[in-house]
Amino acid sequence: ALLQEERLDAVTLLYATSVPSFCLLAGAALVLEAGVALPPAPTSSHLWACVLLSCVLSVLYNLASFSLLALTSALTVHVLGNLTVVGNLILSRLLFGSRLSALSYVGIALTLSGMFLYHNCEFVASWATRRAFWQRDRTGKGL
Repeated sequence: ALLQEERLDAVTLLYATSVPSFCLLAGAALVLEAGVALPPAPTSSHLWACVLLSCVLSVLYNLASFSLLALTSALTVHVLGNLTVVGNLILSRLLFGSRLSALSYVGIALTLSGMFLYHNCEFVASWATRRAFWQRDRTGKGL
């Protein structure tokens, strides 16, 4: 409604809502996590610093995503999101020794090959045309 009534663009609206979003996330973390874990020692603020850092990083990630969306397309943001998931899987394997199943490795390979195809679509189309997978001059067929 604000986008239409006030004629705000999406990025301006995101900047206007990022501070309330941060307050909601911090408040929810304080309320929901208070009874679950043991309370931190009164002199130790390590846990609350981690919660605060998590909230700040979440807001910054959303700001970066929407800024990227304003500069590129939604498909580019989606492809970068897939790359983020692959990066998280690889980092968890390298840093924490997490076990990945064969299906996880197949998913990583498919995601990376899909990103290659997305980034090099003209090269793939010219290769497929040379190999006669499809003809460019036929109507309704091919690229």
